[in-house]
Amino acid sequence: MTRPAAGGTTDDAPARRRMRGDDRRHQLLDAAAELIVEHGAAAMSMERLAVTAGVSKALPYKHFDNSEAVLAALYRRETVALGRAVWDALERADPTADRVRLGIRVYFDEVARRGPVLAALSAPGSTVAAVADPSQAGVVFEVEVFNRFHGVDRDRAKAVAGMVQGAVVGATSTWLAGHGTREALEDDLVAMLTTLIDRS
Repeated sequence: MTRPAAGGTTDDAPARRRMRGDDRRHQLLDAAAELIVEHGAAAMSMERLAVTAGVSKALPYKHFDNSEAVLAALYRRETVALGRAVWDALERADPTADRVRLGIRVYFDEVARRGPVLAALSAPGSTVAAVADPSQAGVVFEVEVFNRFHGVDRDRAKAVAGMVQGAVVGATSTWLAGHGTREALEDDLVAMLTTLIDRS
C-alpha cells in the first residue's frame, strides 16, 4: 500500500475532506429541509437528521442542541434569505420603479422557491415560528422596508407592519393552497399597501 502524502490520499482510497463548520451546518439544514418537506416537521429527530444527511448520529449534536433548535435555525435561514432577496431587489431598483409591486413580486418568487419548507415549518399547530422569532424580526423588517423604501414615518410603519406582514403571509399561503391566482393576490396586496403608504 502506498503511503499517503500529508493531508493526501493513498492510491487505494480518496480521503474524505472535512467540511468547515458553517458548510456542515448548512448541509444539516438542507437535510432537515428535505426531511420535513417529505415527512412533516413532527418527523424531525436528531437521529433521522443524521441518516438523511449521511453523517454519524453524534454529528448533528455538534451544531444543534436538539431537533427543535434545528427547526428554528432552518426557519431563520429561510426567512432571512427571503427578506434579503426582497431588500436587495428594492435597493437595486430604479427610482422610478413601482417598488410596492416589485417587493410583492420578489416575495412571491422567493415563497415559490421556499414554499414547501416554509409550509412544513408553519403547518397548523406548529410553534416553530414563535420559537425561532420571539422578537418578531419579520415585523421589524416590514417597518424598515416601509420607512427606507416607501418614506413612511417609523411610528406609522410600526403601527401597520404587523397587519402588512399578516396580509402578505396570508396571501402567499392562499396562493400555495391553490385558492387564488398569484396575479390577483399580488394585485390585492399592491392595492392594500399602496393605500397604506398614501395615507401615511
